[in-house]
Amino acid sequence: MIRVALVLLTLTALTACGPGTPPPPPAYKLTGDACSATDTAELAALTGDTSAKGEAEKLKPGYTGGACKWTFDGGKGYVMLNTFIAIHPTDEASKKMHDDFRVSDAKADASSDDKTVTDVKDLGTTAYLYREHDDKTPWKPADQWLYKFGVQHGTLTLTVLANGYAREADGWPSKEQDLQDKVKAIASGIMKKLAG
Repeated sequence: MIRVALVLLTLTALTACGPGTPPPPPAYKLTGDACSATDTAELAALTGDTSAKGEAEKLKPGYTGGACKWTFDGGKGYVMLNTFIAIHPTDEASKKMHDDFRVSDAKADASSDDKTVTDVKDLGTTAYLYREHDDKTPWKPADQWLYKFGVQHGTLTLTVLANGYAREADGWPSKEQDLQDKVKAIASGIMKKLAG
């Protein structure tokens, strides 16, 4: 009888989240400023500008988090990167801010043929990609592009926005998806850093 009870307790613990259910979000915490939470090595290598420094901004009183802006302006290309981190007291407050951002971006999507908003999987509880590119012609590295990843995960609301273009196509991703993945990786890296 005791053995059966132990087996049942073990099974309950193992299946509490259900098969395939992700673990609960961590307790996110920003140590330092938003610039220190971001790995920009990929963008520095792409543009050839390894001297770029982030400009940190604090959020208005009542919010925990921060923002940071970088400009990479090198011989290989140009990229501007903006990050926004808000850590809320509740998941609900985080979701509300994220939803408000998405509604705003969806309005921009509806107003123009070269702006789109799509769901993103494997990034937080919910996430989306806001993209700007004129698709009348195939994507090329020299084109002007803009990608904004909006993420909500537990108490965290995160936005990573990057835009730029290649001056030299050599060394830049030849496929648009590869460039999007580089920006997505920055968002994922920030989440890991904030999770401790």
